[in-house]
Amino acid sequence: MGGDPPPEPKGSDIQEKINFETRMQEGICKLLVASTQRDQVLHAAKNLITCSTRIHHYRAELQRRADEQTLPKVTGRLSDTEIKQHSACSGKLAISDIRIPLMWKDSDHFNNRSKSPRFAVFCLMKIHTQIFDTEMVIVDKTVTDICFENLMIL
Repeated sequence: MGGDPPPEPKGSDIQEKINFETRMQEGICKLLVASTQRDQVLHAAKNLITCSTRIHHYRAELQRRADEQTLPKVTGRLSDTEIKQHSACSGKLAISDIRIPLMWKDSDHFNNRSKSPRFAVFCLMKIHTQIFDTEMVIVDKTVTDICFENLMIL
């Protein structure tokens, strides 16, 4: 246990991820245009949002690394030994059973249930340079909690 944290992906690795997500985004756009059913459109739109978010954060990470290389380093603050003592350890994190309580107006929740609009909801989680998504759930004003039962191991 303990040890050094896993190495961060190189800039070229992140660029490869950007290229992959861009190709996925182009394919999803084609699928979105060809989709005829509402369920297909919802899932394609969710995947498009997820790809776009990943691309955005990968580009931000590339920019952060470029800035780190060009900005002068502040020296003399911590020695190498002190840095090693303060370095984070790698580990795994499991996230499951995300619950989001909803609050509707009483008049909306208890009345007009037959005409209630429906909403497609999912979550995106950003952990450093990784973006994780949950399944999509459909809710209306009769639902009081959104529960995502996915298990994500990070």
